[in-house]
Amino acid sequence: MSYAKVAIRYATSFLEASIEKNILDQAASDMEIILNAIDGSSLLRRFLENPVVKTDLKKSIINEIFRKHVSAETLKFIEFIVDKNRENALKEIAEKFLDLKDEHIGVTRVDIKSAFELSIEQKKIIEQKFESLLNKKVVANYTVDENVIGGFVAKVKDTVYDASVSHQLELLRQQLLKGSLLLN
Repeated sequence: MSYAKVAIRYATSFLEASIEKNILDQAASDMEIILNAIDGSSLLRRFLENPVVKTDLKKSIINEIFRKHVSAETLKFIEFIVDKNRENALKEIAEKFLDLKDEHIGVTRVDIKSAFELSIEQKKIIEQKFESLLNKKVVANYTVDENVIGGFVAKVKDTVYDASVSHQLELLRQQLLKGSLLLN
């Protein structure tokens, strides 16, 4: 189920409160912990999505899980979400909060896949190119994917920049086919 509108509303509210209280970095760190916990535990996901579990029990269990790992402000925010019966959207709220925080501080995240491990110098050049292209500070996440046949594929939100050899060959093939059609 999509909780996009709910996530935007709650994430924006928590972002504004975090900025106002000057705890944005702590709140972002807390949201990453929450997101990692939800992503890493199917049991936690099922628990949050379970409508049979009472609100007070959910709050006490969430408090027990997170109180040593997140700030009191973040814990209050999570309890507020549970009070509003929106705990099933907590993952989306955390993701949206981190996106909004990045936008607020002028950072964009880029996922880069390459056929092999890139050198530090290559990574630096790629990051500089994306910083000049996007006019934002870039935080890059690099992964190795054997399906990429040389070059790299970068993803920024919903936009894919395909600088792989296989993509270049496909473009060349299309141009050759288009050229052969024009010759006939």
